[in-house]
Amino acid sequence: MSKAKVLVADIPQADEKIRECLPGHELHFVRTLGQAIRELRGDGYQLIIIGMHFDDSRMFELLQYVRSLPQHKDVPVICVQCEEVMLSEAVLKNMEDAVKALGGNAFVDLRDHSHVFRSHCDFLNKVATQAALN
Repeated sequence: MSKAKVLVADIPQADEKIRECLPGHELHFVRTLGQAIRELRGDGYQLIIIGMHFDDSRMFELLQYVRSLPQHKDVPVICVQCEEVMLSEAVLKNMEDAVKALGGNAFVDLRDHSHVFRSHCDFLNKVATQAALN
């Protein structure tokens, strides 16, 4: 399997789920917008994952920043929801629409009770593996 270098911007509670979805990939975790900006000054990341609750819900701010960087214009950006909070299907759909409108590739629900958790993990792993090959 090809190993992708992945920047994960999320809260510590999401780490285990991200590791479960991306075994064998090189994961670099950041907790604040400032840390993420410092990490993104290089051009080595092949996938960027941003959590909905990252740095007090600054997911969209980081997504916009990533898309403003020429060296990351083609890097896949996947936004995720890992926290076990109740969200309606309408809210999840609106989040997905907003992520795509800002240049993200997808919004993925990784909550444990999500009936599509395993398929979403498989999707993340497939994106990471494909990114490593490119």
